[in-house]
Amino acid sequence: MAKISGKKLKYGTISTVLTIAFIAIVVIFNIVFSALAGKYGWLIDMTKERVYSLSDEAKSIMSDITEPVNIYFASEPDVLMGGPYSAYTRYVYKSALELHDEFPNVNVECVDVRKNPAFFRDFYNTTATVIDSNSVIMESGGEVRVFSINAFYTCEDSNDLSTAWAYNGEKRLISGIMQVTQTEKPVVVFTTEHGENISGAVNLGTIFAENGYEIKVADLTREDIQDDCRIVVIYDPMYDFLGAEGREPGYNEIEKLDAFLDRYGCLMVFLSPEHVGKLDNLNEFLEEWGISYESGTFVRDNEHAMSTDGYTIITQYQRDTMGGSIYLDLNALDTPPKTVIEKSAPINILWERGGSLNGTRIVSPVLKSESTSEAVRDGVTERKGSFNVVTVTRESRIVDNEYYYSYVMAFGSPTFADPYWIESNAFANEDIIAAAMKATGRERVLAVLDFKPFDDSDITITTADANRLTVVCTIAIPLILAVVGIVVTVRRKHR
Repeated sequence: MAKISGKKLKYGTISTVLTIAFIAIVVIFNIVFSALAGKYGWLIDMTKERVYSLSDEAKSIMSDITEPVNIYFASEPDVLMGGPYSAYTRYVYKSALELHDEFPNVNVECVDVRKNPAFFRDFYNTTATVIDSNSVIMESGGEVRVFSINAFYTCEDSNDLSTAWAYNGEKRLISGIMQVTQTEKPVVVFTTEHGENISGAVNLGTIFAENGYEIKVADLTREDIQDDCRIVVIYDPMYDFLGAEGREPGYNEIEKLDAFLDRYGCLMVFLSPEHVGKLDNLNEFLEEWGISYESGTFVRDNEHAMSTDGYTIITQYQRDTMGGSIYLDLNALDTPPKTVIEKSAPINILWERGGSLNGTRIVSPVLKSESTSEAVRDGVTERKGSFNVVTVTRESRIVDNEYYYSYVMAFGSPTFADPYWIESNAFANEDIIAAAMKATGRERVLAVLDFKPFDDSDITITTADANRLTVVCTIAIPLILAVVGIVVTVRRKHR
């Protein structure tokens, strides 16, 4: 066996040590870089559709917004980038930071809600709004929107993030910013000239005003419903609305309501059982939306009432229905506050799905009476059971892969907005109305911004980009290390 000289052993050992050191440096470099990338969000979007990057369309929309905007994340950056839900929160956080870097009026802050819950005290929309570590809050000039992280993704199951199949963060962020920075207030129109109880609707108007609405009244025989109107309210009319019997098309109020709903508006109707029998045209119009008021009939429930006569009933919340989704925050409470309606008519749901030319209307109860209640007409009980006292009908249409909605919300009695129930903190009537106007009031839609499916998230770079990355990874870094090694060796030889 040949002997290994001391010189060969020496240089062989040095070579082995250098090789091990080089590998160790590469491994350590990767570990450190990965940790820093995860903490500080050093991510490069190489997807074909730039799933996680702001589009030119989004930047164009944001360039028109000059009001200061605050985006608050309810967790610290390291949790957003490396916490239990970081697979979802990191991309929303990065999108927000991209807005912050691009536009000087956008400020992004991270505040841990568990350490500093008082910071978020002014951001609760209702007494039951939930702000947790996965919440994102947008605020401008006192206007606030609170979103869960689920809202930034399109999921097969909206309650299960693991079923997400598209990123909707860009659109949600821009939409939320637009909602809190609207230069013009949204408008709610109260109809007049039908004997409406306008004085009785003052408290209802106050709720709209407190939620940022401008209040207008309109005689629909003389005025059109303007494009800036989001909600039309019909409150306790005694006389019918003009339909086809109007002498000229401009006097047809029913036609104007129909056209308004075609523009993705919301109609809120508060009718009295005493007067509903005189409203033939309005009733016929509501039947097209899947609901029918019972004239002269009242819901009574002696077991669940706030009055000795049994007509001021405590309503029953709905779960797992479209109507119940309006007040998810209230439904999440172990013991939700009472919601009350007095002398309500039963509202019959004529069909759950159907209506319109394409059958895309869905009808759902929002609040019902308990099963112990009864329908009473002329003091005589006609039948017993649970009755609808508040309903909602939604019509959906798809335009350029975007869903657009129109709503008709019906209340069995104007007393739902009675000052006694609205002003008392013991009842949730105001919360229900506020939640309804936010859920159904038409926000400015962003048809130009689409969600971005993950199916398009394969890494797709050009050959030139791939060659440059290959050069960096295979030549540049080793060359730098080699140069450093040569310099060290030369310096040692000349000592």
